[in-house]
Amino acid sequence: MLAGYAVSIALTRLVPPGTFGDYTVVSQIIAIPNMVLIQTLLFAVSRPMSAEYDAGLPSYDDLRRRGFRLAGLLGGLVAVVFILGADPLATYALKDPSLAGALRVVGIIPLIYAAYAVNVGTLNAVRKFQFQAGLDIFMAMTKTTLIIGAAAMGFGLAEILGGFTFASLLALGLSILFVSRCRPRTAGSGNGPLPAMAEFTGLLLVFTAGVNLLQALDLVLLKQFAASQAQKDAVGFYSSANLVARVPYSMMNAVSLVMFPLIATMHAQSDRSQVQRYVTATAKVSVFLLCFMSSVGAGAAAEVQRLLFPAAYGEAAGELRLLVWGMSGYSLTVTAAWIFNSTRRSQLALLLIAVPLVVVGAAGFVLVPQSFTSGAATAVAIGGAAGAVASLIALARSLGAALSPVYLLKLLAAVALVEAASRAFAPTGKILIIVKLALLAAVFLGTAAVTRAVTPAELRELRKKRAP
Repeated sequence: MLAGYAVSIALTRLVPPGTFGDYTVVSQIIAIPNMVLIQTLLFAVSRPMSAEYDAGLPSYDDLRRRGFRLAGLLGGLVAVVFILGADPLATYALKDPSLAGALRVVGIIPLIYAAYAVNVGTLNAVRKFQFQAGLDIFMAMTKTTLIIGAAAMGFGLAEILGGFTFASLLALGLSILFVSRCRPRTAGSGNGPLPAMAEFTGLLLVFTAGVNLLQALDLVLLKQFAASQAQKDAVGFYSSANLVARVPYSMMNAVSLVMFPLIATMHAQSDRSQVQRYVTATAKVSVFLLCFMSSVGAGAAAEVQRLLFPAAYGEAAGELRLLVWGMSGYSLTVTAAWIFNSTRRSQLALLLIAVPLVVVGAAGFVLVPQSFTSGAATAVAIGGAAGAVASLIALARSLGAALSPVYLLKLLAAVALVEAASRAFAPTGKILIIVKLALLAAVFLGTAAVTRAVTPAELRELRKKRAP
């Protein structure tokens, strides 16, 4: 995650704001099929394999072969669409024909990611989380090095994005090596019928498409309405705030990756009480962490923009205050949805994602033409709030994982105190900005400690439940 944000911070200093905005828009466009494929295939392989974990993975080889067949079909189809359809996509969808070359360069990535996802799903199912994390780190580091290097050498947008394509190829090669080293000794090819995958895979395709469209929709709407150069630059400024606001979302992705195979195993064992206890603890800690990160980020929004980006990007501080809360609402919604996916309630997971997607789309079409970037940020905040409320209700009613009103009031008190403390001073120097961030973090954590919102014993118990 740090490497990914390093790319954005570097690009704001190496390319004009308009080019940075184009880079972000193209990256988000290709991220939709990329993440749809990697998440769908990862979990489509991981869930049936995880269910067989305690039985010694008798269908290990057959499940991987089926995964690769799906990867070739789905990834190849998407790659063909992007490579052959780059011109109409750039001209009609993005209203910028100059982006066709950039779309072609990244068009092959979906096919690479699809095969990569089968390997990552295998590592996830066999609980080799350290190798899974190693792949993420390697991908991030190579992508960062190649993209920043291309920008520093003065190459154009297509060449800069080409660094992403080459990094994905290198990561695929490393994933093949890791999987070959981690094959369980008890794994086999299986003699009986394989666990059903078609219906689950179809639902996951729609689900992950909704998740990734949700993250990109505000930028796509802005690009649709960006007519003047000033508005194109504003999209670049907004993109910086959007990326910062994704920090809580990106960090909480780890919760889904670790949680999914464990809940799938518990569900396969029909241990409803254990699932309920685990999901309740996960939801409680997730809400705590999201409120912590979002309150600090929103309270010091102006300072964060000055700390990370050139001075002109400070224009997006107001948008950051809204975006960080909206993206946290997205994160809670996605985490809850993956819980339902892991317990074979994929239709409910899809409905949960539809709530913020419909809300942000409707609000964006109304607000963006009127207020442009502030309208987009407001739409995200409204959509995130709707998704968070729907998620907490769904977890309570479907799994009995309810958070007490007293607990939520404790977090609200901590958020309010952080907001009040943030108004006490407005530092300008980088050292003082870091001091302010530390102080705001201390206010939140201190309030949580005094009110005993989350205790060390609860965190230790959650870690114990996560242990393979």
